[in-house]
Amino acid sequence: MGLLELFRAGQGVFFALTAAVGFSVFPILARLAASAGVPDFQVVLVSELTMACVNIPLCIICRAPLKGQTYKQTLSFLGMGVVRVCSTTMNVLSYLYIPPAATIAISSGSSPLFAVVLSWLVRKERAGWINIVGMVVQVTAVGLVAGGTHLRTTVLNDLVNSTNEHLNVTTDITTATAANVIQNSVARDYIIGIVLAIVGTLGVQTTNVLSRTFLQKAHQLTVLVYVESIGFLLVFPAMYIFNTPKWNLDIYVVGVLSAQGIMYTLSIVCLYRSLKIQKASTVEILRGLSVALAYAFQYLILGRYD
Repeated sequence: MGLLELFRAGQGVFFALTAAVGFSVFPILARLAASAGVPDFQVVLVSELTMACVNIPLCIICRAPLKGQTYKQTLSFLGMGVVRVCSTTMNVLSYLYIPPAATIAISSGSSPLFAVVLSWLVRKERAGWINIVGMVVQVTAVGLVAGGTHLRTTVLNDLVNSTNEHLNVTTDITTATAANVIQNSVARDYIIGIVLAIVGTLGVQTTNVLSRTFLQKAHQLTVLVYVESIGFLLVFPAMYIFNTPKWNLDIYVVGVLSAQGIMYTLSIVCLYRSLKIQKASTVEILRGLSVALAYAFQYLILGRYD
């Protein structure tokens, strides 16, 4: 078997693993941009605009159809585009509430379960033993992350309570109040981040399974344009409703924002190529590699494991 034939045989796996690398890096870059003062929805908008700037011209250049084969199919594309942008926005926002690696672990752990169930309900695709074993391993990973999150919150609560117990009567009561505010804020952020990650993942998996159905009947670029590239039309007004955009950015922040947008776009394109070839549940199990990579990149770039 020649090298080209070998690549063709394994291209589904190759593109799924490439997507895993991209999905491990772009949340770290998004977190860096947010830490530099870029508003949440502005970070999301950059990713959405990058997708649009790449996929729409490609669709025109490659002369891919600009609409579905039927009116109903076009409406289905648009509907899935709305679900996808809402789900992706939830995932990106969760990166900003909890450490990116934790979000990716939760997403990667629950994705195979959602994908297996949705694939059976929508496409009647049965999961093989490899899918089931991979699903069990990754769901276990979610349990470990949730347990670690609970332990961290418990330790923080014990620390704050211990501090309050040792405060003498002459201590300014503002100190105790500030400690309680910090405690409640951290716990609230973790709860919000975890809920956003789980709900966002369910929405993304619904999109992926239905997109696999679309990809069997429509051009890949057509699906990408409708499902992945028009989200900026929703995110742009949301940015002005929930945030005040920050346009005076230094060159470093512009570079980080651009890099996360490019990485996100590359990951999505590779994901869709793998979905066209492989089962959605198989793709999600292969993307489980992103958990280990996310913790490694988070430590190397952000300098933290938590």
